[in-house]
Amino acid sequence: MMATDDIAIVGLACRFPEASSPAQFWQNLAQGRESIARLSDAQLRNAGVSDSEFEQPSYVKAYTPLADIDKFDARFFGIPAAEAKLMDPQQRTLLEIIYHALEDGGALQTAQQRETGVYATGGGITRSYLYQEATKHFKGNSDTGSLLQLLNDKDFLATRVSYKLNLQGPSLSVQTACSSSMVAVHLARSALLSGEIDIGIAAASCIRLPQERGYNAAESMIYSPTGRCRTFSDDADGTIFGSGSGAVVLKRYQDALADGDHIYALLKSTAVNNDGAGKFGFTASSVPGQAKAMVKAIALAGISADQLSYIECHGTATKIGDPLEIRSLEKAFSLDTDKKQFCHIGSVKPNIGHLEQAAGLASLIKLALMIKHRRLVPTINFRAPNPKLKLPQSPFKMALDYEMWEPEQQRCYAGLNCLGVGGTNVFAILSDLPTTDATASNDNNLVEPAQDVLCLSAKTKTQLVEYIECIANDERPLPLCALAYNINTSRAHLPIRNTVVIDRDMSIGQWREQALTKIAASSERRGTTFDKPIQYICNPTEFVHASQVATLAADMRCQCFTDAYQRWMDSAALTLISDSTAPFTQHVAKLLAFELALYEQLKHWGLKMASFLGEGIGRYAQLLLENVPSQQWLSTLEKELHIHHDNLNHAQTHSFSQMGEVAIEQDLHLASEGPIIYRNRPLHNLTDDVYVCASEQFTTTELWSLLATIIDKGAQINWQNYYPLKAFEKHTLPNYPFEKKRYWLVDED
Repeated sequence: MMATDDIAIVGLACRFPEASSPAQFWQNLAQGRESIARLSDAQLRNAGVSDSEFEQPSYVKAYTPLADIDKFDARFFGIPAAEAKLMDPQQRTLLEIIYHALEDGGALQTAQQRETGVYATGGGITRSYLYQEATKHFKGNSDTGSLLQLLNDKDFLATRVSYKLNLQGPSLSVQTACSSSMVAVHLARSALLSGEIDIGIAAASCIRLPQERGYNAAESMIYSPTGRCRTFSDDADGTIFGSGSGAVVLKRYQDALADGDHIYALLKSTAVNNDGAGKFGFTASSVPGQAKAMVKAIALAGISADQLSYIECHGTATKIGDPLEIRSLEKAFSLDTDKKQFCHIGSVKPNIGHLEQAAGLASLIKLALMIKHRRLVPTINFRAPNPKLKLPQSPFKMALDYEMWEPEQQRCYAGLNCLGVGGTNVFAILSDLPTTDATASNDNNLVEPAQDVLCLSAKTKTQLVEYIECIANDERPLPLCALAYNINTSRAHLPIRNTVVIDRDMSIGQWREQALTKIAASSERRGTTFDKPIQYICNPTEFVHASQVATLAADMRCQCFTDAYQRWMDSAALTLISDSTAPFTQHVAKLLAFELALYEQLKHWGLKMASFLGEGIGRYAQLLLENVPSQQWLSTLEKELHIHHDNLNHAQTHSFSQMGEVAIEQDLHLASEGPIIYRNRPLHNLTDDVYVCASEQFTTTELWSLLATIIDKGAQINWQNYYPLKAFEKHTLPNYPFEKKRYWLVDED
């Protein structure tokens, strides 16, 4: 039975030290990589550290490198260069990270259509861009409402994302120090459960400047004098702070299943509280406070503590903090079990440092990836247990190897502990999917379509080419029809478009070649955005083969056509035509029904028609679409059909005469050589913004060619109507390749 309060993590993105993506982050975790670099004296001097400062014995020449903090794709987000230079890199990075997380969750299109909430947090001012660079190099207004404030103040972290991505749910900046990002997750979860939102985004960005700078360990007991974080180890001596950004996309579990989403893990519960005054100092943590949050989260998850097989700990590696955290966990676990050493513990901080406001989200992404891969990863820099922890007498043991995660129970249940200076505690319970849901097959039994369209798009031609290469070179290539579904439904359709008609037998290499050839043959220009809907040209032909109707009827995407064709055939107007005494009237009725049903199918796919233009018999399709009463035009149609019949008989009688050939040629305005779909030459000098539905011979290939042309011109397709529900499984694909340039105020000096 599905738990109605489970929340699915359907998308994630991150930029952590030495990891520009979740895949790279996972590889680093699996390999036990420490992403902490050592600094040379020259690097320190370049960062503005004096010789007298870094020559002190307590100065630690170490930092966690975060790549490209000075770079940003300002053009993509429509931000002028002058503003991009002034904007805090934490806010710039957050825009890119959330965009990638929505891509990963297949929610870029639906996020704008549903209530989507943004809950975001950013780093403090001490090592911020505002404090380190902007106030030194910017000479303009710095008052309330100034660009300096709007582009750097944490109040605008979430709201800027909502504005730039057109997200219309709650948009909140969240600040509780080191537990901020998990409080953001808690708020998003609560809003989902209350029905306030349909999609929740929790995000954090903490970037410390200048980057290539160490620290003086003597200034605080929390700093490691060795520049290494050794969580729970007997030689633990403190932590090292770092920079990073991350985001997760959350949905109600039942919604994620209904939408066919890829799910990393389930968030079963979160609990938030504050220590209050029950501790010896404002910056200290409290055993009772932590334990209360843990007990509440375990109860809300509907499990007992002995079902937990892993805890991702806060794990700052401080002499006071580590023992207090283990004591809190023991207190919570003791209410349910007295079992010893059955639950693994670990922390991500030895790998990437303490990311402050983003620390909790780094832990959450690590844990979600562990659950997805069903693997435990090593907690590095561990020598032997800190004796003060008394681990052998506790329920806990260290996770020290990359190994299969095989709990005693069938399900993987894990906890996540996150603490903040000031006493705000967060504890969360995560799990994998129930076996019945994880192994459930696609329930619509869709037959893979013979053909489809694959639309990849970008803001520039250069980015489009890079995007095609990224998709084509993905290490886990999908069959093209599945790839088309994932890209069409989950990625934004931007101005520079490349839409290729594909079939099930085409290889990824063949798609790449066709896509790049198409780009090379075209000039870079913005795709046409329709200021007015499309004009629809009706030009029915002489005969509609039953096989052509059957071909469309067999495609589940064309169900609207099937229903509309039968509805028009049964309509009063076409019944009158069928019952007419004029020759070929049954054929004409079928022909008009085919044309009208095709119009309804295109409309169902999202193509908005402003007007209709009929040619030949197509004039009567136009009249039917415009609801003109049949008594006003039926007699005219009968006369035309009699003339058409006489011309054909005359041509057959004089088949080798010039007169017969002329008669047939003259009659082509009334009936072409086959049912219509698309002719790549315009009629009556119509502009590029008008799409002509006419062709020499109808095939389904021409239907997809028409659709591809329309998409490339800028039309917005309703992909939810185009594809049957859960047509294919959703997959993680390479993200949009932002075209980053350096934006930095110091460059203006």
